[in-house]
Amino acid sequence: MTNSWLRSLPELHDDHVESCGGKAANLGKLTKLGVNVPPGFCVLAEALTATLEENGLIAPIESATRQLDFDSFEAIEAGTAEIRGMIANALLPASLRDGIAAAYRDLVSSANPYVAVRSSVAVKDSAISSFPGMMDTYHYVVGEDDVLDKVRECWASLWSARAAYLRHHKRIPHHQNVIAPVIQLMVNPDTAGVLFTANPVTKDRGEIMIEANWGLGESVVSGRSMNDYFVIDKDGLGLRQRKIARKTLCVVMDDGRGSGRVERPVPPHLAEKPTLSDGQLRELAETGMRIERAYGFSVDVEWAYQGPTLFILQARKIRDLQD
Repeated sequence: MTNSWLRSLPELHDDHVESCGGKAANLGKLTKLGVNVPPGFCVLAEALTATLEENGLIAPIESATRQLDFDSFEAIEAGTAEIRGMIANALLPASLRDGIAAAYRDLVSSANPYVAVRSSVAVKDSAISSFPGMMDTYHYVVGEDDVLDKVRECWASLWSARAAYLRHHKRIPHHQNVIAPVIQLMVNPDTAGVLFTANPVTKDRGEIMIEANWGLGESVVSGRSMNDYFVIDKDGLGLRQRKIARKTLCVVMDDGRGSGRVERPVPPHLAEKPTLSDGQLRELAETGMRIERAYGFSVDVEWAYQGPTLFILQARKIRDLQD
């Protein structure tokens, strides 16, 4: 991309992790691997620094940071809310604003004007490449103004009380934190979930574990839903376990607002219907093993099916798995 603050996903790789964060770097790696990743672009971390400088916010944020009281959650929440407000109300430099708007227009179409705005986080000069689940992601975002708002809100989510406390607890200087929003064409999934190329429960590296639910995968990742559960043998891809849950809750587009996501009851006719066919299970298993071979370690993969098409949304090393 021609804008110095933006990079398309195929342009990203591991060497960019301090500018784009672990999630964006992984999306670039997956794109180059040839798996089906929703197209998109990343707003590099330097764009946040430039925005803070242009709005004269560096010193006020540093001052507010020094005054945070980490012995009281209420005090942390109040102090970080002040910082979030500064960032959420900042004006983007004109070239950045125009670049994001143009890239959004190039990405969407009249048939699908929606994007997801996802936080990609890393820490400069540190082995930490992400804070999974710590920052905000926005779905079914539509229109240039809303995209720009969500970029600011992603930046502001660096200063959630939980994220600030984690940095304090791990003795990570706050100014080293990096956030680089990723804007991707929105997948409107029929079913979505997670895949592990080693069973995280039994630690068996010969098994693939898949969990799935209707709608967006957030219901699976958050643990708020009952999900279908499958275990597949890597050797031959035979199905070892299949547990079809009575699914009660899913996350879908908020049709009432025309944007954003909302929790809904699963329609009765889908509650006990399997979310994945045998063919889809095999495709998922094969794709997961392909990613594992490329990465060289067992991976946790977020995926979604829209109609017959499989999309890979993220892949990262499985945590808490003995090497």
